[in-house]
Amino acid sequence: MASDHNRSAKTPTLATNHGEEEQQEHDLISSLPDAILHIILSKLEIRDTAVTTTVSKWWTPLFPTLPSLKIDAESFNPRYPDMPYDYDPYVESENQWVDALFSVLDARQAPGKKFEIGVEILDHCSDDFYKVFRCLCVSGIEELVIKSYDFEDLYRIPSPVFSSNTIVRIDFFNCNLVVPSKLTGLQGVKSLELVDVTVADDHLRRMISRCKAMEKLVICCCNKVKKIAIRAPSLSELVVSQTIPFAISLQNAPQLASVSVSFGYQTDDKESGGISSLDDSQKIFDRTSEATNLKAFLNKLRGIKNLRLNFSNAYRMKLNKEMVLLPASLPPRCYLFELKKLCLSWPLYYGAFNVILYCLLNSSPNLMEIIICVDASHDYKNCPIHLVLDFWEKLLPPAECVKHHLTTATFYLDCYKSEDCFVFPKFLLQYAGSLKNMNIFYSGELQEKSETAEKIKNELLPIQKASPDVEITIKHIISRYKYISMF
Repeated sequence: MASDHNRSAKTPTLATNHGEEEQQEHDLISSLPDAILHIILSKLEIRDTAVTTTVSKWWTPLFPTLPSLKIDAESFNPRYPDMPYDYDPYVESENQWVDALFSVLDARQAPGKKFEIGVEILDHCSDDFYKVFRCLCVSGIEELVIKSYDFEDLYRIPSPVFSSNTIVRIDFFNCNLVVPSKLTGLQGVKSLELVDVTVADDHLRRMISRCKAMEKLVICCCNKVKKIAIRAPSLSELVVSQTIPFAISLQNAPQLASVSVSFGYQTDDKESGGISSLDDSQKIFDRTSEATNLKAFLNKLRGIKNLRLNFSNAYRMKLNKEMVLLPASLPPRCYLFELKKLCLSWPLYYGAFNVILYCLLNSSPNLMEIIICVDASHDYKNCPIHLVLDFWEKLLPPAECVKHHLTTATFYLDCYKSEDCFVFPKFLLQYAGSLKNMNIFYSGELQEKSETAEKIKNELLPIQKASPDVEITIKHIISRYKYISMF
């Protein structure tokens, strides 16, 4: 059927009026505006785009003018008829592959706006790719995505990138970022995403400071990063996720509205509190004061509206030793008056995390929604539950936001493994006067589904509620992680 369709689409090459009419009937897509066709073709891999353009005589001229090119190893690898799913993440012949890439770029009839490449030969053929990126930057590229899949020899971002003043979005994966001391470009960058990038603190600071128009910054699992210094007057969204100890220094970010930070420090299989990756990471872990860093970070979030914090078990073990350094509230001048939504994820209601939650509630007088994920997936033998059960009762009266503004509370719980999961929900039911919705999502084995639902009802429904209009929703989910990713 596919061959018949292609044949009917190609039939109008005959020089007859009847054939042209048939083409218009079968080739309706080509009647769309060029801008729409550009969008359609730009969504495809480059080799699929090239094949697609043969379907219509109107599509073929569009290929050299596509605003976006997405290239991976498969783009110029041989295609084998007997292997329809022959995707190979590795380039088969470097010379032929690079020649094919140059041929495509040489055939361009219009400057591209977006270029995305993900291969493992970037470092092996660094001279060739230097020419590629220099050409792209000179031609006025706006979005640049570079992903290196060589995990032994890191590809160093070439110098032409730092001279471009047309780039508005940068996305680097598994590269080596060495930023020149004197930058002449990057002033127009609005989005900077660094994932698995190796970069020293001073180079990262230089990169961030240069991107004066930056509105979004993403730093994930970057190596060598110990302190993230941010001077970005236009920054509105910050996402940081690190597996080794780090600190965030917000030196100038007055427009910051959304913050998501994951302290995903790694642990070994034992309850030792160590980091399993590298010896130097362990040394950093030992000398880092997480309580001090966290206080300094929270004190700079005065204008944010959405805050998400994720804490690993390794972070918990470190923070528990410094719990006396955690404040009951931020200084009044640092209150989070604009904060409306708070998302927290941590392993059980340990003492330090209760103090963090208490501090955030006391410092966010206008908070309207709170989401908490309690990760009880580990078997903590020394869980101090008896110290948690009466924590909230000792801290009355409740915070201003709890009494007057909080309307929605959502909990993702492992109800079978932690008896203290209901302590804070009970507290909110008793004292949250404006609460409208409380959602309890619990995960676990299906055969225990009805038993757990009944247990939750028995815990929550008898509570004398401060808000007579509150609705309690109890729902079983297979995995809470699917929902947490939607925060």
